[in-house]
Amino acid sequence: MSKTGSRTILLLTFRTYFIRLFYNYNNLFGEGLCYCLSPLLTKSPASSIAKEDVIKKHMKFFNTSEYMSGFALGIILKNKDAGEDKMESIKNVLSSVLGSIGDRLIYKLIVPVIVLSSLNIFVFARFRPDLFTVIFILSIIAIFNIFGFFIRYYGISSGLENGMESLKVFQTPVYKRLTSILKTFRNILAVILIINLIIVVFF
Repeated sequence: MSKTGSRTILLLTFRTYFIRLFYNYNNLFGEGLCYCLSPLLTKSPASSIAKEDVIKKHMKFFNTSEYMSGFALGIILKNKDAGEDKMESIKNVLSSVLGSIGDRLIYKLIVPVIVLSSLNIFVFARFRPDLFTVIFILSIIAIFNIFGFFIRYYGISSGLENGMESLKVFQTPVYKRLTSILKTFRNILAVILIINLIIVVFF
């Protein structure tokens, strides 16, 4: 079991909110990953030269999704004492898997559901943002941000606890059922939006 306390996990969680600030086309999220890891990497009793080598190693090319970055942090910290070859292998797997999962779950399912739900309510209100419309949209945004915090925190905790095994959560029947429901809901909302627009424009 990981000895990393909840306070440290919380600090790492907040750092993931800034990971995209370091995004660039040379190493994608590599610098952001290093920024998130640095509080624990620099706590090592190793010499300053060794620390610099560790930081440089984690500034290499790395792809992820900011929402899935917690899993990357947790798993990398879980394996921080692994050899360089093993660490590179782990990071290569994470780099290919987490970016794909994040894009599919967040940007192709959850965000479209949020946007389509908000648009439907706005169109249904005849483009007049009444109190219900405002409250509904703000509530959806609040729920999404709570989810965003949870998935980051959970990813770090689970990665520290279970290592690569933590990624199996994305292969469970529950997760597959959830994504299927979101996909269906997204498609239904798109159809409803088209119908609502037709009603508003022509009737």
